[in-house]
Amino acid sequence: MAWLMILTAIFLHLSPSVWSAPPAAHDPPYPNDETYDYIVIGSGPGGGPLAANLAKANYSVLLLEAGSDGDNDLNETIAAWYPFAPYDINLRWDFFVKHYGDEALNDQYEHLTWKTSDGSFYVGLDPPANATKLGVYYPRSGTLGGCSTHNALAAALPSDRDWDVIADITGDETWRAQNMRQYFEKLEKNHYLPPRTPEHGFDGFLDVSLNDPEALRSQPNVMIVLQAAANASGQGGTPVGQLTQNDLNNNDPDRDQQTGIWGLPAHKTPTGRRSSARNAVVDVLNATKADGGRRYNLTLELNALATRIMFSTRDRYTPDHHLREHPERPRAIGVEYMHGKSLYSADPRHNASTNGTMRHAYARREVIVSGGTFNTPQLLKLSGIGPAAELAKFGIRLFVDLPGVGTNLQDNYETGIIMQASQNFTSTSSPICTYGHGPDPCLDLWYNGTGPYTVTSLDALMHKTSHAAYGERDLFMWGLTNGFRGFWPAETVNKMSMDPPNTFDFSIIKMHPHVDARSKGTVGLRSADPRDTPEINFRYFEPEGSDDLAAMVEGVEFGRRIYRSVAAPLGPFKESFPCDGGTVGCDTASRIKTQAWSHHATSSCSIGADDDSMAVLDSRFRVRGVEGLRVVDASVFPKIPGGFPVVPIFMVSEKAAQVILDDAEGWK
Repeated sequence: MAWLMILTAIFLHLSPSVWSAPPAAHDPPYPNDETYDYIVIGSGPGGGPLAANLAKANYSVLLLEAGSDGDNDLNETIAAWYPFAPYDINLRWDFFVKHYGDEALNDQYEHLTWKTSDGSFYVGLDPPANATKLGVYYPRSGTLGGCSTHNALAAALPSDRDWDVIADITGDETWRAQNMRQYFEKLEKNHYLPPRTPEHGFDGFLDVSLNDPEALRSQPNVMIVLQAAANASGQGGTPVGQLTQNDLNNNDPDRDQQTGIWGLPAHKTPTGRRSSARNAVVDVLNATKADGGRRYNLTLELNALATRIMFSTRDRYTPDHHLREHPERPRAIGVEYMHGKSLYSADPRHNASTNGTMRHAYARREVIVSGGTFNTPQLLKLSGIGPAAELAKFGIRLFVDLPGVGTNLQDNYETGIIMQASQNFTSTSSPICTYGHGPDPCLDLWYNGTGPYTVTSLDALMHKTSHAAYGERDLFMWGLTNGFRGFWPAETVNKMSMDPPNTFDFSIIKMHPHVDARSKGTVGLRSADPRDTPEINFRYFEPEGSDDLAAMVEGVEFGRRIYRSVAAPLGPFKESFPCDGGTVGCDTASRIKTQAWSHHATSSCSIGADDDSMAVLDSRFRVRGVEGLRVVDASVFPKIPGGFPVVPIFMVSEKAAQVILDDAEGWK
């Protein structure tokens, strides 16, 4: 794990901040110099492409991003360096969450994070005296492109059911999977299939590719383990090198029943450069006319922390009266934001004494919030939209009592089955990579579009358990030659144990988790200070006896069966997680329940039916009870989509652009 060495020099300091409750809303005029047709808050896979599409339709658009631009950051750019990106001090935002409503369960998590009296972090179950418990580390991205710049690049489609459920809930047939596929075709730039392959795209902004098969063939011991997985899945008659070139995002009507080994598409170029929401924004910013002038009216404001959405409740302050469907409702007319670097306290470079400069921008048509699953409900609440009692607690003027804001929080459960082989996993052709630490021959190869740094995840192992929610495949597994146990602050990595080079891990994600009123998490305000992070509780595995836990245990047993089938000299394998000490005698269910993790938060401002009091949005992304305000990001899903939500969010962004532009045409 050479890449871990890079992280040991990173340190951070987070300070508490003080903020008074915002003043009562006012009705400002529309100044000419700070007025746009649309304002989009957040540049991630929801907001970035949306702002670009609105600008390409010849509307003036302001895109606000609280972070900076990581364009020259290799941790973001190099595909194989995705393990670095969530820890990069220039890219990351640090959140600390609760996994469980039961505090006793939270206290059993082995990577619990504490702030020590000297300002450093401690991770573990035996903190020093006077340490303050922060919670479970949950990294997010604070940079142009959002979380599409720091994830593991998995570009997998969700199941058709994940779209159909929205159509079923709302009665809006445009959400059917058959219709949603067009948005994937629009955004995808496929590099691994023949041109004009049905239901794939080849001209979009998002590069999607598979690993070069030579990358796997150069790792013979890896091939042995993956072939064992294929055999266990009933694919023993096909070489695994061929299986890993099969299209996981195929258009077979029975795709969601397909199990076994597949290639895992990644949003990267074939030469190993990450493709993200940043691409969509930069492409539009750089587009020029024949005379060299800017082609589109897109304004990007970096280091801009949105603090409040401004509303008008009087028609005389609405410049386009025909935009108001319900005159009695408040209308979003603009955004108040602070301009300055590292203003949000989740930024590890944050200094509480730095306040930035307060600014205002106004929208002729609409404000669109795309801050993500944590920050979108926070901003709505700070703006007076949310549960009335919670807003009253912090002295925030209420515009709309929407109890669903910040509820319905969901996540994929994740665990792993980590073992040590009897031999190391080495490559027969690759040079020794140093991951940028000193002379690095692999970096030189990457600049030429070749070598190990062009490679991402090895495979997609799709598995169906007896506890599947809909009778479809419900576990998304993939192999990697190290042990992944979740996240903890980069500053503590050098103090954590590192896995030896004979390690192999099948990481496991639970798709279609069972969700009811007892298992929905929450995103609540910590204070009325927009620089504060919210309080987040996922309420994992509630209620007791969850089928999700049983499914994950079944997945671990499947993984153990794969390892047991590998003969000497690579086998036998000894388990180090969930059980340790080389045995499988631990209480597997208990270990998964207390040590599971994830980083795919969604659904905190979900779309819902008109008669659902907890629905925050209608099927056209409009915030209920107000005018001129929409949400377009991961928070909109009623249920978490698939194993990796980034491609579904990109698709939602494309759909939202069409919906908004259709409505704009109707207003003319």
